[in-house]
Amino acid sequence: MGKNTTQPETFEAQNSNIKVARSIVNLALAKEITAAAEEKAKEIKVPMYITIDDADANLISINRMAGAILVSERISQGKAYTAVALKMPTSTLATLSQPGTALYGIQNDSKIVIFGGGFPLVLNGQVIGSIGVSGGSVEEDMSVAQAGLKKYKEIAESLGSDSVITQSEASKNITDTEITDYGINLELARKMAIAVEKKAIEIGVPMWFSAVDKGANLILEQRMEEALLVSREISLNKAYTAATLKLPTDAVAEVSQPGTSLYGVQNVSKMIIFGGGYPLEYNGKIIGGIGVSGGSVEEDMQVAQAAMAVYNAELKK
Repeated sequence: MGKNTTQPETFEAQNSNIKVARSIVNLALAKEITAAAEEKAKEIKVPMYITIDDADANLISINRMAGAILVSERISQGKAYTAVALKMPTSTLATLSQPGTALYGIQNDSKIVIFGGGFPLVLNGQVIGSIGVSGGSVEEDMSVAQAGLKKYKEIAESLGSDSVITQSEASKNITDTEITDYGINLELARKMAIAVEKKAIEIGVPMWFSAVDKGANLILEQRMEEALLVSREISLNKAYTAATLKLPTDAVAEVSQPGTSLYGVQNVSKMIIFGGGYPLEYNGKIIGGIGVSGGSVEEDMQVAQAAMAVYNAELKK
């Protein structure tokens, strides 16, 4: 991933119907942007991580395509953060952070990425979110991100004054789901996420959902609108705990009490000992885990079980 000096194409959207620019940013828009970026990644045959943030640099979603290099998870998140926090494409920052220039040294911040693949989402001159892509060369990352930006601009400029972006019914019809000895694929994770959203809406509690593979590496993470921000880490750690301990997190709660076999495990980094996380079993092996957070323990478990119902139905196919 070397230095790129090419100025990136910009995709600033203009729409006088929208009075509060950031109001259009939601999970449904993130899914549309991600789908367009993913299509480009498939076209160039380079699997990617694709991250979408909101205007405050809070994660909306991150998707990992099958075969993407694992180091790219943090890079894609860093690119999205950088683009929205500094309100510029990360490729522009590469020039501005050279010795003797205005922002030299900014790369010492661990969250900042100074090469291409991160872009702000701009509407009517305001930065309302960002996309970060990683998995290939700088040029490949930028081309995939720009495919997502192109879709963003198309949607943003088509909205009326009272429009709310929603996910189409056709996009919910997910095929090509797959379960292997090493985990589920992104398509199945998305199918489970849709069940999470449906159940969460039904009970009136917005949620975070995370899915990890056999090695507890992230496959999918997403946030429903108005979900508690603290629940991001809890959701991910529930999935991690379920996958690595091979137990539902509510079962971990029982065996981590004083005098029980796993007492003290709650002091291990990332361990969660209350309900909402479930391991994924396949052919007698644990191949991953899911985690849900945003409500009470009982609500988290209820919503996670909706995802597990989808998974178990796939096992029977």
